[in-house]
Amino acid sequence: MTRLLLITEDQNQALTLQGALASAADFQVHHRSRFADARGALTAGAFEACLFLPANVEADFCTELAAARALAPRLAIAVVAPSGAGTETQPRLLSAGADSVLFQPLDVAALATNLTRLTGRGETPTVASANPFAGPALAPARLNAKAAALSSALEVLRDFSQVLGYSLDYRQLTHQFILKLREVVGVSRIAIFLEPGTAQVMPTTSGPDGTTLTCAAAVGIPADLVECFALTRKSGLGRQLSQQPQILRAPTQTVPPQLDPKIVREFEVLGGQVAIPVNDRERTIGIAILGDRITGGEFSDEELLLVYHLLEELGLAVKNSWLHDQLVGSHKLFGSVLSSLTVGALVIGPNQQVAYANRAIIDFLLGARADRLDVHDLPPAIAARLHDVVEKGVEADTFFHETAASPPRLFRATIIPLRQPQTRLPQTAMLLLEDFTSIRAGQQAEIESSNLKLISLIARRFAHEIRNSLVPLTTHAQLFDSEIAHDDFRESLKASLHRETQRIQRFTDQMLLLARADQPPEELASLDEILRSSFEKSRAFSGGEANLEIKSELPPVMLRCNRASLAHAFQEIFLNGLQSSHDSSRRVVVSLNAAPNTEGRAELVITVRDSGTGFALESAPRATEPFFTTRNTGVGLGLTIAQRVISAHDGSLAVHPRQTPADADLTIRLPLPR
Repeated sequence: MTRLLLITEDQNQALTLQGALASAADFQVHHRSRFADARGALTAGAFEACLFLPANVEADFCTELAAARALAPRLAIAVVAPSGAGTETQPRLLSAGADSVLFQPLDVAALATNLTRLTGRGETPTVASANPFAGPALAPARLNAKAAALSSALEVLRDFSQVLGYSLDYRQLTHQFILKLREVVGVSRIAIFLEPGTAQVMPTTSGPDGTTLTCAAAVGIPADLVECFALTRKSGLGRQLSQQPQILRAPTQTVPPQLDPKIVREFEVLGGQVAIPVNDRERTIGIAILGDRITGGEFSDEELLLVYHLLEELGLAVKNSWLHDQLVGSHKLFGSVLSSLTVGALVIGPNQQVAYANRAIIDFLLGARADRLDVHDLPPAIAARLHDVVEKGVEADTFFHETAASPPRLFRATIIPLRQPQTRLPQTAMLLLEDFTSIRAGQQAEIESSNLKLISLIARRFAHEIRNSLVPLTTHAQLFDSEIAHDDFRESLKASLHRETQRIQRFTDQMLLLARADQPPEELASLDEILRSSFEKSRAFSGGEANLEIKSELPPVMLRCNRASLAHAFQEIFLNGLQSSHDSSRRVVVSLNAAPNTEGRAELVITVRDSGTGFALESAPRATEPFFTTRNTGVGLGLTIAQRVISAHDGSLAVHPRQTPADADLTIRLPLPR
């Protein structure tokens, strides 16, 4: 990975180039608006390349370019001159210190190729070895009295570092740690690079990927270098110590540079002499870079080993800090979720104290002016159920609570136990209150509206039928005085009175059966007698000739039933079939059979077919709906009443459209006596 310093005041262009160069080549791009902001990093040699995008290329810029070259002689410098620059611009910028000059509009691919070519000139060749990634061995131990005293101090520091696991802010913790380590060990500079800590509860696609190790704390290193310099697990020290977590020394004049050029470069930039992995006893989470000793001496193996263990304790403390941040983040997230709910939420602990109450439940129970809610503020009915759940572990069903205020409010209450695994009573529980006041008002309004619609429909249907019955009666009443002496008039009057009173009587019977269709079976009756008597009443009511044919493969069937209501149900079924038949030879065919139901018990199967055309495909599913009819007469209650009566006898009625001319129109199932 090549570290590139981008200097431009155009923020939009900087963002565009950062993304384009990162995808076009392996560049780690750091942006600065002014050259002055990057002097410290350039002096330390933190970058392999620098790209200038100046607004103009006048004398002041050439001075800055020359200063950059003076600060970093090995730095690859490219300049993108603004559009409209003259032909003399390129040689003037090259003489000022630029290695390459390009012009706007900019070709990103060409720029990436040019930068890659320029940065290749400053790399240190890798010396081949049996293990090209292996660093030089640690120097032999040379402990003297002073080193022994230092070793004892490190032992004390190591014991003291165990308390670091209880700290929370990992950056402050790391900073205090390196200050103490610097004081005891006596090094000129220390930097610790760690994975970026996160308090995110759920991972995001834009979050840190764990490959970049940023500087968490440093001492003795310029601030601007700390800000812009980072290690990566893809190359250099980050890759080497992630794959082989062992102490690594920088090459010296007495030890040949057998390390990766990237590693050598990073040691040079940071002024480090030793790199030590920081782990949490499971994996490497960071790298510590130690510089020269203030006294100029070298580190012994024993000293570095003790520092390694100190850094391990630091790694555990940092891990605990991250876990704490995640816990705090989770708490804030769920607290925000509960606070934003319109449902009231309250959590009560095992000590019968309110651990949490959101704004909604405080408003529900105490009003908008209250700030907090105590367990004593809960209504007695709710408090008693909460006590049973918390103290006794009782499972509480959802219930409704209505306040005594005017106007009253209705709440649906749900109590959820929050018992942790393998814990005893008492337990924590959460109370949820949902305001059902408006929902109940809406339900009542809907019921009232439905009732009004139903009453209106019944009134229209019955008014229409009664009016139809009254028309012939009022006509005869008007002609009564003048026509009563004629025999034909008297016969017509008699027939009208009989027919229309029968019709009105049928409406009355339908309404009574609709109100008490669930009368239980109470007697044994002959099915054949019920079918034939019901058919005769239907034939007489419809008028004209009609025949009933009963086909049965069973012996005479006796049913336990309410005889009157079951007879009326078959009367409605037969009348519906006779009214659907328009030819002179009306006929209804009833077939009787027995079949097992889903539970294996025998039941009676009755199929009915008339001589009409049958039910239409679209009307069959609605045939048993109240007040549904396809004729101009009748109120549409016949099959509705039949279905209710048969259901009260633990049976069923199904309506079928005909697939073939021989298909049945209705199928009735009734239980047979045991």
